[in-house]
Amino acid sequence: MKKNLILFFFIISYLSYGQDILMQNGTFTTCSGILYDSGGEFSNYANNESFTVTICPEEIGQRTRLNFQEFSVQLNADSLTIYDGNDVSAPFLGVYSGVDSPGSVIATFDNPTGCLTVQFISDNIGHTTGWAAAISCTTPCQDITAQLESTLPVANAEGIIEVCVGDNINLSGSGIFETDGAGANYTWDLGDGNIASGQTVNVSYNTPGVYLVNLDIRDTNTDDIIQGCTNTNSINLVIRVSSEPDFTGTQAATDVLCFGGTTTIAGVVSPLAIVYNCPPPESEVTFLPDGNGSAYSTSINVTCFDDAQTLTDISQIESICLNIEHSYLGDLDIDIISPNGQVVRLHNQGGGSANLGIPWATNAVDGNSNIITPGEGLDYCFVPNNGFPTLASGIQTGGAFPVEDGTGTYTDSFVPAGNYSAVEALDGLIGSPLNGNWTIRVVDNLALDNGYMFSWELNFDPNLQLQDFDYIPSIVSQSWDSDANITEINGNTITVAPDAAGDFCYTFRTVDEFGCEYSKTVCINVADEGTTAITYYEDTDGDGYGDANSSITVNCNDNVGRPAGYVLNNLDCNDADDNINPDATDEEGNGTDENCDGVDGYLLGIAEIAANDIKIFPNPFKSSVVINVPTILVGSQLNINIYDLKGRLVFKNSQTSLSNEIVINNLDVLGRATYFLEVSNKEVGFKVVKKLIKL
Repeated sequence: MKKNLILFFFIISYLSYGQDILMQNGTFTTCSGILYDSGGEFSNYANNESFTVTICPEEIGQRTRLNFQEFSVQLNADSLTIYDGNDVSAPFLGVYSGVDSPGSVIATFDNPTGCLTVQFISDNIGHTTGWAAAISCTTPCQDITAQLESTLPVANAEGIIEVCVGDNINLSGSGIFETDGAGANYTWDLGDGNIASGQTVNVSYNTPGVYLVNLDIRDTNTDDIIQGCTNTNSINLVIRVSSEPDFTGTQAATDVLCFGGTTTIAGVVSPLAIVYNCPPPESEVTFLPDGNGSAYSTSINVTCFDDAQTLTDISQIESICLNIEHSYLGDLDIDIISPNGQVVRLHNQGGGSANLGIPWATNAVDGNSNIITPGEGLDYCFVPNNGFPTLASGIQTGGAFPVEDGTGTYTDSFVPAGNYSAVEALDGLIGSPLNGNWTIRVVDNLALDNGYMFSWELNFDPNLQLQDFDYIPSIVSQSWDSDANITEINGNTITVAPDAAGDFCYTFRTVDEFGCEYSKTVCINVADEGTTAITYYEDTDGDGYGDANSSITVNCNDNVGRPAGYVLNNLDCNDADDNINPDATDEEGNGTDENCDGVDGYLLGIAEIAANDIKIFPNPFKSSVVINVPTILVGSQLNINIYDLKGRLVFKNSQTSLSNEIVINNLDVLGRATYFLEVSNKEVGFKVVKKLIKL
């Protein structure tokens, strides 16, 4: 009898390449053809049938897929049952009767055989047309390795790119594909929250710091992962972006001179550290359509730790949190996959129609899963504490949920937001690298219903040691720009002897090891020839503007310079508040004249005009400026006065504005200095004061 059983097995188990299969008892190994009912393409099945057929893939790693294109059996009398394995002892995927088609059914990732077993039973009365299901196999993900091909600028000996803020960086990468890379997509994660698409990209950074760049590649194989298979390695390209050094101490011994006087100016520079601020990994929104065996994944790339660090204790993970909505918990398997491929099941298929979050659905079983409007996600966190329930054991009943856009409500069970235990111990992740791509994989096992995973996060113990990429770029050169008034150079200290009255500015310039240039300009003021005393005004609030009611006078010939806490101008109208000065923005109607123009508010006497409606360009200027005025002032008489920092009128003009632009020429007679330009019309009480810099 035993020999007969073995012979029978070999009779019914055979390879079938490309042929159609009629429903029968047996096992077939094929990835093509059509599975028909016993009547084939043109006839009905018969009464009193009881067949079990198993269809297996041709290669290890493949999964069998059956796509039912037609389905009709006698309702509640004849039934077709599908099992996730190579016999009827495998997990049950579904039973179908009437015209309730299975749709597309795929062997799950938990099925090591990749086979599907189909059982059909018909009664002795009546039959219909049966079914036709296309047979295919999924293609398992190939190995993909991302690699850096070239960079411009070229990396240093440590493989690190060093640039200045705003510099263009050309990055070129490629992938090593186990089988085929045709049609693959390349995305660069720039480490600052931005991405760039393409194998070759040009990027730049506007903020100093250290950035870790990675290349993510996805191929066109959507069988195992609906978004395409991806590389599992990280290139971790380090880019350092230089920061401006500290010029504290770069200043003149005396910044106000008598005519014919001299002073020294010291150049002092200290480099500052550029810091690696590990960005929190961000995941994309992932749609979870009705997939019937399809897998959907979303990954985050962790780069905060040393590449050699591994998870040694599960307490080093505080939580794994998903923000998700789905209308049928019983559809789903949810796994977390570590960078080296260790897999832990967070939720095992089960829980029936229980809702996660607040889905956009019509009923406990959503009959409109073709509508992909997202619902509202809630946070579900898996923590390494067995005291919490699993998602399935945490189900509550009697929840009221809106029907789609709120036209009504339906009642269903649900899982409230909160902390939960995984169905498998999270200890299964111990030994995983901390750095790399961590992935959440969601498998939709049944027909109908859909959802969204809006985001997910992996929260590590904050006491874990982070990778230290901080760096201090060294200064390789420092010098003063040449100037005819420099009479002596002693290291980084110069002696200057201006030959005229007015403002004189000198520039101290540095270059760091990245080739980035920075500068600090120091200006001194030379009093008019014949001046014997200079009046300084107290600047209590340190905003650069002095108090006209508090001043001291210094004998010019004493050459003591400007006393600490004093300035040359007396333009501050409230020296106790550094938010009140001619550069401040006036707030209308609050009883305070913030910009010291004599009027409370932007209106300055004309309700339609704000102070920032008057614009001056270029500023700084050389020989002329253009004053841009609002349309309401076109045709009116405007007075234009320019004052120096001592409050002296140095230029006066009056003209009718014939357009929105008033051109003021012949300003080359003014010396290099800072001035104040006043635009006014006394008849309507309008006046605006703007700072002006002459080059």
